[in-house]
Amino acid sequence: MAFAKQNPKIPEGINASSENPLKEFSILLGGVLLVITAVVALLLLFSHQLAPLIPFRYEQQLVSKFGQLRSNTENREQNMLSAEAALQELGNQLANKSQLAPDIKLHFHLIDEADVPNAFATLGGHIFVTTGLLREVSSENALAMVLAHEIAHIKFRHPAQSISGGLLVQLFLSVVTGQNAVVLQGTVQQAGIMTVLGFSRKMESAADRAALDTLEQHYGHLAGSEAFFEKILAQHRQASWQAIFASHPDMQQRIEQIKNRTQKSKTAATKALDPRLSYENL
Repeated sequence: MAFAKQNPKIPEGINASSENPLKEFSILLGGVLLVITAVVALLLLFSHQLAPLIPFRYEQQLVSKFGQLRSNTENREQNMLSAEAALQELGNQLANKSQLAPDIKLHFHLIDEADVPNAFATLGGHIFVTTGLLREVSSENALAMVLAHEIAHIKFRHPAQSISGGLLVQLFLSVVTGQNAVVLQGTVQQAGIMTVLGFSRKMESAADRAALDTLEQHYGHLAGSEAFFEKILAQHRQASWQAIFASHPDMQQRIEQIKNRTQKSKTAATKALDPRLSYENL
């Protein structure tokens, strides 16, 4: 059998496309963008369901610093540092009775805002309390109800759910673009702080119920649970309160729900506030 002395000549253009390379690139790029858009849409659509599945350590990494809300420790007065330490101690005691997931660690911060009686939970297990709130609480039990309420928000991952769409999208895009998550910290920190107004009425009611469970576990009774809310309602009109806490349930209704629960609890005396947390000492 005879073999050809040389390979046959390959016809020109057999491996070349007749399409313009820019057109092919545009089609490829369009396909990639379409996939990314579809994934982003799904993340936004199912964000509330997916948010609790985000490992808590990601929240901690994204909000590792809250320097914009806290003064330099060296410049803070000793009484403020002592009060914050007492706040952390009480918060830890309540957290131990709140059935938190093992990976959730809480950090309590005291903000020098005397005119604003407020407390709020943010991403990464950070809970902020104003000095104005300490001025309005008459017992440890009243303060504990507020702290337990914010702890419940962290327990149920409400901060993550409140900005879950943006958080999930940013995490996804950081993976796609290869960016380190630290690059996204600034944006997420600002969004996390804004979750003070982002909880739904359903979330608030769930946090109230969980807070009462925590207090019953910690103190053995619910005396003083409604004291802070009653005082605030007496001092401020309902409309004024709602302007500050737009997502919270009706305050009178909230107090009644707490009282209905406290009536089923045994009668007991409230506990005096730690002197370090007394507003007069700040």
